[in-house]
Amino acid sequence: MKASSPVSANKGGSTSDHLVQAAFQLFVNQGYHGTSMRQLARAAGLTPASIYNHFDSKEAIFREVLNRYHPYREIMAKVALAEGDSTETLVKNAAQLVISTLRSRRYLQHLLFIELVEFNGSHTSEMFARILPTVQEFFSKLQKTKGALRPIPPESLMLTLMGMLMSQWILEGMFAGIKGLPIKPDHFETAIDIYLHGILKHKERSP
Repeated sequence: MKASSPVSANKGGSTSDHLVQAAFQLFVNQGYHGTSMRQLARAAGLTPASIYNHFDSKEAIFREVLNRYHPYREIMAKVALAEGDSTETLVKNAAQLVISTLRSRRYLQHLLFIELVEFNGSHTSEMFARILPTVQEFFSKLQKTKGALRPIPPESLMLTLMGMLMSQWILEGMFAGIKGLPIKPDHFETAIDIYLHGILKHKERSP
């Protein structure tokens, strides 16, 4: 099934904008390696040679597509505004803000799998470097909330929370519309609860 675009044709945009939008459509529907420069040129109304007036390679075009269509800036802006007097409330509020944005960008799964499978995640470090200050600020705020946090390194808290959010979102996309699967409407809230409290009863937990 083809991924739909989050935007309509940008008739008033620049040539580079037209090219990036055309590349987005082709990449999410055909993959990076399945898209040729000739196809990109045709979709953008350009000649193959004229593409190089705007980008020096197909990978440069993909990098711009990823930068423009990945909502990481929007997500981190929301995370920075998340509030909560307690550790639990702050985590739940931030997680809901993130998942709501991810759910509104179904096409993003296509881009991320291209990045992971076809590029081995080579561009992810660039994006993470941009959001790291906001991530660090959030976890600094988390450690100041009311709640008894276990002595877990902040980077482990961060990576585990990010992993939980991404995995839940990907599972929703994989299993959407499939009947008979044990996924309840409140599965995401349950996942957050497991992140916060684990799966063992309190008296059974190891120190």
